[in-house]
Amino acid sequence: MQEEEFVFTVQRHANIESDDDAYAATTATLRTLGERITRGEAEDIASQLPATLENALTDPNDERPEAEEFPVDEFVERVEERERDRIEEATIDGGLHAQAVTTTLGEAVSGGELDNAREQLPEEFEELFEPVDMSEEQF
Repeated sequence: MQEEEFVFTVQRHANIESDDDAYAATTATLRTLGERITRGEAEDIASQLPATLENALTDPNDERPEAEEFPVDEFVERVEERERDRIEEATIDGGLHAQAVTTTLGEAVSGGELDNAREQLPEEFEELFEPVDMSEEQF
């Protein structure tokens, strides 16, 4: 999946108005996911993404092999904080945006890579990996 298609899919899943906001939601979620899973797993997923998104998931300056441990509510807070730098605050819904990105990741990567990452996360994270229901309005 190319970068534009990935971002457009996130935009559609989360009902985000602009491409720039969808890109910000995408990179914020990928960066946070990259912190929460091991570097090796992040690299496995990133290898199937376009370069700019790959760099969001695997910070080239971060050499830690281990995952940071933090709960799902902190995951959402980190996504929202990163989005706050680039998106009008009134339109930020970190939980929905993260869910839209993980749904799109599931469509973009193959070989069970996302499943391997999910195995590293506590059960409370499962809500972020439930596919977004596009048949209903999100707002």
